[in-house]
Amino acid sequence: LFVAIVSGCAQPVQGTPTLFLVISTASVTETIAPKTATPTLTPSATRTRIPATPTDVPTLPVENARQRLLDLLANNGNCQLPCLWGITPGKSNYQETRGILMPFSSLAENMSFDLSYPGDYIEPEYIEGDFRLKSTVSYLYDDNGIISRVHFRVVEQQLSKDEYGNQLATPIYGSPEFIQRVEYYSLSHLMSEQGIPTSVMISRELTYENNRWSFLINIVVLYPNQGIWAKYTTWMDKNEVGSGIRSCPVNARIEMNLYPPRNPDSFYALLDKTDWGVTKVGYKPLEEATSMSVEQFYETFRQPIDKCIESPSDLWPTPER
Repeated sequence: LFVAIVSGCAQPVQGTPTLFLVISTASVTETIAPKTATPTLTPSATRTRIPATPTDVPTLPVENARQRLLDLLANNGNCQLPCLWGITPGKSNYQETRGILMPFSSLAENMSFDLSYPGDYIEPEYIEGDFRLKSTVSYLYDDNGIISRVHFRVVEQQLSKDEYGNQLATPIYGSPEFIQRVEYYSLSHLMSEQGIPTSVMISRELTYENNRWSFLINIVVLYPNQGIWAKYTTWMDKNEVGSGIRSCPVNARIEMNLYPPRNPDSFYALLDKTDWGVTKVGYKPLEEATSMSVEQFYETFRQPIDKCIESPSDLWPTPER
């Protein structure tokens, strides 16, 4: 309209009039004009580009999705971390990633695939009787639609109901079925593939789980050059803590943040934007928390063995609840 008004006030020009059609969305501004000598108007500011909407991805039937989930947990989609299920940070785009994750919609009560936010998540569940294997995959992508971070978490829970009929999910640590199903993401397999970690950190946090006060012992291993941050969490009854705390990584629930490899500076900068940026102040280096070096830790736990690490209790003041 602006162009038409301005043109109406100008001197008439002989020949066929030029038509400008401006298409504007929340994320893309595009100008379309016929090929004439008349200059095209250019907007003064460029908006952030968000990728186009992908085509719909069909959902797998429940039984097919259950088997596919177990297969991916067993072999990681035949790709090596920081690739997860075929999603490679720094290479995969968000359309490809949705194509991998959206078929699990039949197994997920919680999920979000929304173009208004540069990221999605899904929580596919494998339920067998009163037990649930719950996985979480979320990701962020940049203005070009390329995946910049993948977050992965997998836990086992026992399902029950309270006196009012509400569903309860109690965390379980160290069941043989869980250990076997998620062995690919275990500490031993991670270190056998990636080698000696750059650093290992330990923390203890007070929590209320299994109807009692307890401690969660977190072991975090960092591979900045490979783009891998991995946390292994075990549980310990508060009343069982004597002179030291113990953590047996083979029994741990697993959490990972995965980034494009070969960029350590970017790895730490992006990692600080996660929960780790807040909670890392409660962590101690492995060498301070235990009598082990990183090399000794690697030699001990690179094999799938039921060994534990210990840390003196006096290093960990009990927080007030």
